[in-house]
Amino acid sequence: MQMLAMERARYIVGKLEKNKVVLVAELSKEMNVSEETIRKDLEKLEKQEQICRVHGGAYLKEGYGNETSVNVREQIYQEEKTALGRQCVKFIEKNEIIILDCSTTARYIARAIGESGLKVTVITNSLATAYELSQNSQVRVLMLGGELDRNTGSFNGSLVLEALERYHADKVFLSSAGISAEAGITDYRQNEADVRRKMICQADQCYFVADRTKIGRHAAFIVGDFGAVQHLIVEQPIEGDLALKKKLEEARVTVTSCVQPQRPEEPTERKEEE
Repeated sequence: MQMLAMERARYIVGKLEKNKVVLVAELSKEMNVSEETIRKDLEKLEKQEQICRVHGGAYLKEGYGNETSVNVREQIYQEEKTALGRQCVKFIEKNEIIILDCSTTARYIARAIGESGLKVTVITNSLATAYELSQNSQVRVLMLGGELDRNTGSFNGSLVLEALERYHADKVFLSSAGISAEAGITDYRQNEADVRRKMICQADQCYFVADRTKIGRHAAFIVGDFGAVQHLIVEQPIEGDLALKKKLEEARVTVTSCVQPQRPEEPTERKEEE
């Protein structure tokens, strides 16, 4: 016997409270309903501001100003972040010095660097990113030490800021809570915002990397304005946020998308019937 809509909603929320993430395909099998039914259930829960929907599933919505846990972020948008990572590597050249922040997106960039076989030096404050890069003998890893934040698996604080003073990089690739026309680049935590701001200062070029959840979103702590960024790498073209597009154009930020906008098909000439 199939569950009623209210029963499904309770089941979904209960599973989210336990696992933090749910997948449409799994819920469909567990409750013996179609994936379309699950999507509608998730849509209703999102309207009630209990969850946040993502491609293929959802995660539990947390309080204002709280970022989603690393484990949850690792499980959502994996395909999209893989594509973003590979897109970023196209901008990295042999023997360059690169800074990667502690975002989950940076881990996918690190993975893509490993796939590419590029010989580079990477500076990072992320344990997971450093470990990913350590598997590749072509990559020299410089770890920024300091106080360990167990929630993010990264080092932050004054020691990291002091350590960054000793380095100069060709490029920095970073992500954060979001980028918006109103606030520029922002972050959930002051200590991470401070480190990202310093990373930008220590590199010749800054690449901000954003999946669709980051566009138009802002948080409490400012990382930098549009003048701090030379390149924005996005999952798909920015179409709806006209205010953000205008700010990027005014700051002459180069925007690169993993998904190229579709061009309208040119009308084919029809031969006249004889």
